[in-house]
Amino acid sequence: MKEKQAKINPNCSVPGCKAKVPHTSDSVVAGLVHNFSDLAKVAHWTCACIAELGKSMADDVATGRKFALITRTRQQEELYIRALYAMFIADPGEVAHIMSDATPNSFSVMYRKVNQTIFGGKGLLEAQQPGLTPSSTPFTAMGTINSGAHASFSTMLMVMGFAKNPKHFEAYNNGEYFDHISVYCSYLDYVGKQFAAGKDKATVLAELVELHLSQNLAASMGKAAVGRLKKKENEAASQHGQISGR
Repeated sequence: MKEKQAKINPNCSVPGCKAKVPHTSDSVVAGLVHNFSDLAKVAHWTCACIAELGKSMADDVATGRKFALITRTRQQEELYIRALYAMFIADPGEVAHIMSDATPNSFSVMYRKVNQTIFGGKGLLEAQQPGLTPSSTPFTAMGTINSGAHASFSTMLMVMGFAKNPKHFEAYNNGEYFDHISVYCSYLDYVGKQFAAGKDKATVLAELVELHLSQNLAASMGKAAVGRLKKKENEAASQHGQISGR
């Protein structure tokens, strides 16, 4: 007995898409796809958006908006992954599908492909982490940021738990959490500059894979941490000078 083959939608190459016409028949989608053809600009636009989110989230920390902060922790992850997927992995038909916001358009599916192709299978979003107590079940960062994005009750209770266990919020308070956002921006800035210099996609992809090797990623995180601490020292010195001058 022959297996039933899935029907291919002539309007879109993405399995499961139910588009009745090609996505680019919509002038808005066609415009987005055209703009996406300049990969240097795409990398820099994405970098700017992630940086803006990071600054806004830092404001949430400074003003004590913990719940607001946690509900947004998926956004910069998704921006980074979707950008890498669309720039380096997706075919032209997939790019049009992504730009149309049509379903299926799963972040998790894109992450797994980016993880294998660019991160060398060492990405941490879906890696199981031990529970915070001996009786709690293991969790993944992906599950946590997805719950936050949906403003779930579990996220609400988690934020309430920070009052009893402030150590679990310390990475946000001391700024360590934001180091990886700085790395995302530095890598996207690098990618943008390489494309602007005329390098082809295969060459830039190979360099990006190199940047994500464990030792290079650790060095980038260390550099971001040094920059963060230096900024704090400068701000403290400036504030001290202002107080002394009064």
